[in-house]
Amino acid sequence: MATAKKLPSGSYRVNLYIGKDANGKRKYKSFTALTKKEAEYLAAQYNQIHIDVNRSELLLSEAVERYIKSKENVLSPSTVRGYYAILRNYLPGLMQTRLKELNAEVIQEQFNVFAKDHSPKTCRNAYGLISSTLKINRPDLRLNITLPQKQKRNIYIPSEDDILKISKLLDGSLMKTAFLLACQCGLRASEISALKKKCVYADHIEIKEARVVGIDGDVTKAPKSISGYRNVPISKSFFDFLISSADNDGYICNMRAPVISNSWTSFRRKNGFDEDFNFHALRHYYASKCLLLGMPQKYIAELMGHSSLDMIEKVYQHTFPSAMEAYAEKIREQIHFLLTESL
Repeated sequence: MATAKKLPSGSYRVNLYIGKDANGKRKYKSFTALTKKEAEYLAAQYNQIHIDVNRSELLLSEAVERYIKSKENVLSPSTVRGYYAILRNYLPGLMQTRLKELNAEVIQEQFNVFAKDHSPKTCRNAYGLISSTLKINRPDLRLNITLPQKQKRNIYIPSEDDILKISKLLDGSLMKTAFLLACQCGLRASEISALKKKCVYADHIEIKEARVVGIDGDVTKAPKSISGYRNVPISKSFFDFLISSADNDGYICNMRAPVISNSWTSFRRKNGFDEDFNFHALRHYYASKCLLLGMPQKYIAELMGHSSLDMIEKVYQHTFPSAMEAYAEKIREQIHFLLTESL
């Protein structure tokens, strides 16, 4: 913003650059006031109105693209990629509407139609991007949009028998390495994809990178939060297995994260496992084993790279009802022992 300069008369003036004329000559508008603060305020007020008028002529798609570009250096590459997917593929009618023509009713109507063929999560992702864009470009616009209710996710926790069966079925495949890193160490697919030999030690794995899909291909980045940096304990036998799995580039499991997920889906379907048994469920298994070992939830969250206990609480709710019968049987055995010994 231009700074006010004092005139010989004692007043203050701001010469505000407002663009170029038809011949390419720079144009200025002058604001004069008795005080420096007042002159700069007048210039700033005019400049904001001028910017708002220009912005209002933008298509929503143009404003969204500007918003994404302004965030590219601070957002995860996978998030940026997802934003561009929303921009290019979703809500074309809304995206081709000028900002000045948008209001809550128009946006609500578009989402009513969009929600018929898209999940509540997709609707919320699209709305999140659009509403963030409008906060910057149409701060006057008050949105009170109703979106479809969130769907309750089924958290599937595989049994010990499932894990043993799968381990045998995957023998000799690279997918077995990914499987073991998920169910025995709680790693995410992106962390498995990025793991290198240099981060595997005799008693632990150091997690400090993730490999995700960006706009121009795979990108290796830091964990998405500080809690993502962690050391995960392993046995010496697992250390030997992992080191023997490393390729010439040093990758322990050189598979892209989407490939891991897609390969797991194909494997699950081929072998008749529950449809809710996605690759992420292997992390749930790891959390449930830690819970059953009596590990405090705070430590489990740290091992898994969670910044809160929310997910551990959800796993807890699913783990202990299913484990209760095993405990109940132990109680029965104790009662039986006491009665047989005392009678």
